[in-house]
This record gives sequence, structure tokens and C-alpha cells, in this order.
Amino acid sequence: MPSPATDEDFQIFDSLRESHRPPGQFVGDGIRVVRRMLARKAVVRLLCSPDLLDKLPPHDGVEVRTAPRERLDQLVGFRLHQGVMALGRIPPETPLQGDFHVALDGLSNAENVGAVLRACAAFGVDGLLYDGSCASPWMRRAVRVSLAAALQVPVHPVPDLAESLRPLNAWAAHIHGGRRDYREVDYRGPVCLVIGGEDKGVTDRVLAACKGVIYIPMADGWDCLNAASSAAVLLAEVARQRRSPRSTVQSPPSGNPRETADADSSDSALGTPD
Repeated sequence: MPSPATDEDFQIFDSLRESHRPPGQFVGDGIRVVRRMLARKAVVRLLCSPDLLDKLPPHDGVEVRTAPRERLDQLVGFRLHQGVMALGRIPPETPLQGDFHVALDGLSNAENVGAVLRACAAFGVDGLLYDGSCASPWMRRAVRVSLAAALQVPVHPVPDLAESLRPLNAWAAHIHGGRRDYREVDYRGPVCLVIGGEDKGVTDRVLAACKGVIYIPMADGWDCLNAASSAAVLLAEVARQRRSPRSTVQSPPSGNPRETADADSSDSALGTPD
């Protein structure tokens, strides 16, 4: 049975900081996110206005707290949570599985991490690696943007990203150095795409652990996509090639999109500052 929300409930949900939540748990907000959390049976506690309970999937065994909409609107992110939030369990860590992966190097913006994760879920990525230089996929903003995709795509925090990449067929999305058009690479076997941070892109040590560097050709006079948009473009090509064993590597067309970017550009991964 639902019960009135307590001060403890509001303290947990009224913060963007992970330290304010119980260990091993995360907060998701908004109808779409909470529905996905419930579908994955990851919800520990719900907080919502009474009128929204009937709009949610069955939630047997879940603690339910209710509060007037006026009180919920005082919580952080009230314009986004739509009057419903959930406290969820972070899945236990598992060994890296599959052969289609993405790694994040210094991606510190939580919304970008969430957007990359959402693209990973859309294109069938088997796992995402990240280190301490990245925003956590379990941050509330990342969960919101990703639609809780970390419940579908296993995420793997690693102590040393470069060392974790060495046994993988890793390709770094980066604007500097010797690069190949991303359409020229064969992704039909095991592959890991590395997406760098918003400022400096993929770090030198991580670059050294990669098999090569790829980039996205762009129209004359432009060299910027943000990290999430770049990831979606690259993942779509990997998925296209892997969809059928008979898929072929594309020959880049000649024309307006340029084949190189400015060598002295200071933009981030694929020329993508955020």
C-alpha cells in the first residue's frame, strides 16, 4: 500500500549527487524512465503523486511513497521528473561479454554519457567501458537522457582504460594524427569504439592502446559534432556492417564532405566540443 513520503524520501530524491543515495542504488525520473526501470524489475522505491499510480506498470513488491504534486514540484528537476521518480538497484558488475563495445575516455558531461548510452542500446552494443575520468552512467542526468539504458547495456567501470583496451580491437574517434574515414574500417569482427572527452578528445595513452584512429568527414567549413552525435553515426555504421555477414565496407564517396579536418584544430573527439 502507498504511504506518505517522509523527509528521508525527499532527501534521497532531492539531489543530483550520488553520495546522497544508498550504496548500489540510483535515481531515475520521468514516466518513460520509471516505466523502463519497472519493466527491468530494478525499482526499490517509487515516489510520485497519487494520480500517477494508475499510469505505471504493475509494481508489486515495490515501496510506494506519495506526495502532493505541489511538494514534488519543489524537488530538483521538477520540470523533467513529471511527478514520478524511482530509486533503483544498480545491477551487479559482470565480466565483459560479447564483441561489440564502446569505451568512454574523459567524457565528463553526464548528459553526453546518457546520450551515448542511449545510442549504444539502439545499435546493440554489448557493453560500455569507462574510467574515473567520466561521469557515471548512474548519475541522475545520465539515467534520464539514456532512458535508463544502463539497465540494458552492461556498463563496466575500469581502473585503467588503456590497459583494458589493449586486448580489444579498439578504434579511437579522434581528429588528430593519422586517421581513416570511419566507413573504410571493417567492423564485422570484434570491435570497440572509443569516444573521447568534450575538450581534448581521446588521451594519448588511450590512443596508444588503440589499433587506429577514425573520423567522420564533414561539409566544407564545418568540423564539429558533439560526442553523442558522433557516437550515433559511428555505431550506425558498425551495426550496418554487422547486420549481415555479407555486408560490405563502404567506399567513401567523393564530393562536398571533406576527407580531412584541420590538422591544427583543438576540438575534441571527431571535432566535437560540447
